[in-house]
Amino acid sequence: MTDVRACILGCRNASGLPFRAAPGRMCCHRCGEKLRDLLDTIAGTYARLTGIDELIPGHGDTAGGRRPPGPRSPAVDSLLVHTDVRSKWDGRPAALATIESYARMIREERSIDTPPGQMLATVPDRRVTMQREMATITFHFDWLLAQPWLDEFAAEMRDLLVALWFADRTATPVLRIGPCPTVVDYEVDERGELAPIRCGATLRMRADAEEIRCRSCDAVWPRSRWHELGDEWTDYAFLAAELDVPVATLRWWCQVDGWRKRPSPSSAKRVLVCRVDALKSYSERRRGVVA
Repeated sequence: MTDVRACILGCRNASGLPFRAAPGRMCCHRCGEKLRDLLDTIAGTYARLTGIDELIPGHGDTAGGRRPPGPRSPAVDSLLVHTDVRSKWDGRPAALATIESYARMIREERSIDTPPGQMLATVPDRRVTMQREMATITFHFDWLLAQPWLDEFAAEMRDLLVALWFADRTATPVLRIGPCPTVVDYEVDERGELAPIRCGATLRMRADAEEIRCRSCDAVWPRSRWHELGDEWTDYAFLAAELDVPVATLRWWCQVDGWRKRPSPSSAKRVLVCRVDALKSYSERRRGVVA
């Protein structure tokens, strides 16, 4: 006898009736596909928000003295909470903690050769990552769609994505500076002379940072040397998009703080400003807001 049930994820047809769940599932095919897309979006958003060096507590310590552990602003704090498997967000488990709890439950429920009580021991110590835990969930996705608590899982995933979006809005903008110019080696060119091989990795930074660190060669660039990186000159429109600051506000900062300016070689009406001066103004005001 065919088991006919309604989709429990809340979908409705034009008449307001729920769609029929797919055979062996608690939801219809469409809701199953939407839930899988939701998981992919969560994984991608998490990877983008946590792929910045400045989010790592204590990262960037220099020989001049050890930086105190932990983030330097509440904006970074709002991202860090989602990377700790023990953290909670608004009273509920944060991103990694939520995904890890479901993945751990799935491993225990789906264990075949390993007793459920020993499943936790199969996870390498301190190796809980979003990629690994999400892989567990997606590998058992068909089984997941057949569980009676599927609607609770879907609701938590939607709330989790909203929390990540909120953290994204409170975070300091991340800027792409350009290729790292650090010389990492030498090679003999066609003329028989030594030619430098530069790192070339893309440098990124938060706009309120005091230094830029290359994730590839570990070179550190203090603010006094930022003029050596990337393009020194930019325009108001590009800065407004990078920093999420209105153009009118940037013009005011330029006037008050005395940014260096020059006309654009491509257009006499287009004014270029010094990026280092702009980032300095942003950093000073950002610290003032955070403080």
